[in-house]
Amino acid sequence: MLENHVLDHLSEEPHLFREIMLTYQALLNVFTRKVGMTSARLALLRLLALRAPEMLGVMEASRRLGVNAAAVVRQVKEMERERLVERLADAKDRRRSYVKLTDQGLKAFETVHERAHEFEKMICGPAGAEEVMTAVRVLAQVRSAIETLG
Repeated sequence: MLENHVLDHLSEEPHLFREIMLTYQALLNVFTRKVGMTSARLALLRLLALRAPEMLGVMEASRRLGVNAAAVVRQVKEMERERLVERLADAKDRRRSYVKLTDQGLKAFETVHERAHEFEKMICGPAGAEEVMTAVRVLAQVRSAIETLG
């Protein structure tokens, strides 16, 4: 038999974290299909586009994106094969490398970035601008609180 405090959480009471997780899963299921690129790859392209034409260290990209360096290296290798980025090894420390967008990579980013904005407008449109801004503020506060725990 379930205890009362467990039953309380099975009620129809709203749970912010549950809704965030369900929304995130639904978003990931549709985002790649509609936008044409994974959100992880788009985040890396966006970071590189903001730095263009400068190069960005792979470790710095990992830190800024909040993901494992190995994941960034895998993305960079794939994007290098597709000629979206150029990677150069550090002359002093060959274990370190730097990345920048190619012209083809910048064009790909611009195309996909526009699709991502259209996708966002499509899914957020029914909520209205004021509700979207409230959601953004609340989620930023939640993320900030979570980051202080890390």
